[in-house]
Amino acid sequence: MIDKVTIEINSGNGGNGVVSGRREKYVPRGGPDGGDGGDGGSVYLRADVNLNTLSGFRYNRTFSAGHGGSGAGARKHGKRGNNLVVAVPVGTQVWVEGAEARLAADVASEGQRVLVAQGGRGGRGNTHFVTSRNRFPRLAEAGEPGESVRLRLELKLLADVGIVGVPNAGKSSLLAASTRARPRVADYPFTTLEPALGVVERRRESFVLVDIPGIIDGAHTGAGLGHEFLRHVERTRVLVHLVDGSLDEAVDQWRLVNDELRLFDERLSDKPQLLAVNKLDLPETRERLSGFVQEFGELGVEVWPVSAATGEGVDELMDAALRALAEERPQARDDDEAIPVLRPQPRRPVVRVHRDGDNFVLEAPTAVRIAQVLNQDDWHARTQFYAYLSRIGAIRALEAAGVATGDTVRIGKLEWEWE
Repeated sequence: MIDKVTIEINSGNGGNGVVSGRREKYVPRGGPDGGDGGDGGSVYLRADVNLNTLSGFRYNRTFSAGHGGSGAGARKHGKRGNNLVVAVPVGTQVWVEGAEARLAADVASEGQRVLVAQGGRGGRGNTHFVTSRNRFPRLAEAGEPGESVRLRLELKLLADVGIVGVPNAGKSSLLAASTRARPRVADYPFTTLEPALGVVERRRESFVLVDIPGIIDGAHTGAGLGHEFLRHVERTRVLVHLVDGSLDEAVDQWRLVNDELRLFDERLSDKPQLLAVNKLDLPETRERLSGFVQEFGELGVEVWPVSAATGEGVDELMDAALRALAEERPQARDDDEAIPVLRPQPRRPVVRVHRDGDNFVLEAPTAVRIAQVLNQDDWHARTQFYAYLSRIGAIRALEAAGVATGDTVRIGKLEWEWE
């Protein structure tokens, strides 16, 4: 089962704004009419109840939204880039990878949609740069680049009731006896290597039952793929703890599994738990049953004897699970409030200057985008750009940083010698 993948997400770049003027017969002063670029497409994750693994990401791990189109004359806006919606299973946690991984979202309900990469805004056309002194601006903006983000998707199956126990306790047989699921069943440990889901239908009600692969000593440290298995227990509301009644060490099994659950996550110890002693169809289990009832009773634990092979006691156990679910309200998780953190660019120009060797580098997002599409061969455009830099405080910031005649100033990919 694929329940952890890393993918690359790219939102679309915004389209460029354009420099254009209205040119019509008998309209000598048509004025600027450059249209804005279209916004880039965004990328969303959407929960799909029909998916239960992340296997769809096995070969395709890069997802990109559409880019915005460039503007045109006559104030025509560029086409907006197409959004991209990526389907993931319900129960997927979304981590943003970086120096420290950050939980961005928990996709826990059918149809939930989460924004993971915001498309870049389209650049403004020259109509936005008109001033009382500049009636025909030759400035426009390039579109904002889209976001690129590396995400780690982790699936924690959402089920109402989880079956836990040591290997070969009969968990898969119990799942098969109580649902229409057909997990792999065999008489040897670790037959089940991935969680299996089934739906239990009882008295016009139903719930989802999951078979968690066998938990062994040291599972909380990762032994026997412990972390891969135990993470699916976190999302269940009630546990059915299955022990092998044909063995003398059933109580030791019960203690071992509970210790591993507690060591992995203290909250797992607080989940309602039904203890089922399996293999009632075997004579040795019936002989030991009264002893188990007494021993577990001294620990304050009620015993539900079952035979997953013949179905004896299974209905009663599932009825008990249904009652436990009715009493157990879904608990809010700490990560329920975790939402995607968007990083919109500030609309007000932010100006910073730093040194790169002998060069002065000007950082001003809007000015960088103008410089990207500036026609450097147009003297009027260069003059207007200088006036714009003065208006946003960039010239003052450069002078404060110590720029002198002959120094090289760089903004984006544009370089010029300071005069």
